[in-house]
Amino acid sequence: MARSKIASIARKRPPYFWWLLAHALALCFCSLSWILTKYIFENPELPKNYALLKKIGQAPMPQPFTVLKAPEGESLRPEQIYRQYALYTMPDRDSKRKKLNTRLLRSYLQGYKEAVKPIYIEGSYRILQIRPLGNADIVSPGFVIRAQSLVQPDKEHPVGPYPVIIEYIFPCDNKAAFTWFKPGDLLRIQKIPDCVAMIHVSHLGTTDEPIVNLTVAPIAYSEYKIGESRVLSITPPENLNLNAPMPLFPPTVPKTAP
Repeated sequence: MARSKIASIARKRPPYFWWLLAHALALCFCSLSWILTKYIFENPELPKNYALLKKIGQAPMPQPFTVLKAPEGESLRPEQIYRQYALYTMPDRDSKRKKLNTRLLRSYLQGYKEAVKPIYIEGSYRILQIRPLGNADIVSPGFVIRAQSLVQPDKEHPVGPYPVIIEYIFPCDNKAAFTWFKPGDLLRIQKIPDCVAMIHVSHLGTTDEPIVNLTVAPIAYSEYKIGESRVLSITPPENLNLNAPMPLFPPTVPKTAP
């Protein structure tokens, strides 16, 4: 009986009903596919999206800018960095910090093609730690330097450590290059020629005494001079692992280098 009723109902439907139904389902499928595809391509910073894009050969990689053709953007010294980003270290700002980091990483991957411009850092920084980068890190090969900013508050006081820490990524093919830097060495960073941009913001310290921790990377690739005789060739990253944690060093307050 049930089968005969279903067949009877089917016969009562006009022929164009099934034609409209088939086209409606096809339209829904096409719309859903377009929305998902758009979402994946517009959000490559999400690990699952990046993995899918990588499988089809469409994963974005940082653009190989030169110093003269690096995108325009504001440059911030440690005091400006602290004023702008210390609030992001507060517990009630977690969601805003996540949105900021999503925007920073997406722009880095897409070569700053959208309206978001790079945020460059400048200033003097004393090296605290150095370690090589591997496949478990966001960028490889290369190495990363952890350094603390140095600021002179006024003419009556000497230069001293300031609550801004950077993790400076050096993408390069030279596996021994990280040994060319030592804790205590100074890094003097300028927008030109270094072109070092923020890709992640995190926090150290306490709510009462926050420390801004930045993960930064060069977006222009050239030669980096170390001392009097050594030259390091900074190259575009060969591998990206968006499942890697950031920051790149343990989120503890580092000891000030000698």
